[in-house]
Amino acid sequence: MTRVAGLGLLGAAAAGAANCVLAAVGVVFGNYGTLSNTALDGTGVVTVTCLLTDSYTITLSSGNGTLLQREMLSGTNVLNYNLYTDTARTLIWGDGTSGTSIVSGSGTLATYSIYGLIPGGQNVPAGIYSDSLVVTLNF
Repeated sequence: MTRVAGLGLLGAAAAGAANCVLAAVGVVFGNYGTLSNTALDGTGVVTVTCLLTDSYTITLSSGNGTLLQREMLSGTNVLNYNLYTDTARTLIWGDGTSGTSIVSGSGTLATYSIYGLIPGGQNVPAGIYSDSLVVTLNF
């Protein structure tokens, strides 16, 4: 088994962002079976609280790797994963480039799930794997 640490998500708001606050709880995957072909799912949460009924978008950075193939690291060892906007884990949550999706919303309070997936069949050494991303709120 390989221990997978949660993903650190750092919130960032656009300039002049006194109207909205962004909070994020990272994705926690748990233990990954390196000898299994079974994928491992995890979830996290992004919450937006605004003083007014503002419209906004939420983007995620690539962290380690790229938007299309994010990477968690344990030293020099790499465990591939990605983050999605949908429960089926088909729409990659990114910044709108390279075919990735962004999340749009409006209102004074909303919560959005981040759906994570580590593909099965990755034979990596045991360790604690992690990544850090920036969550950006644009309004």
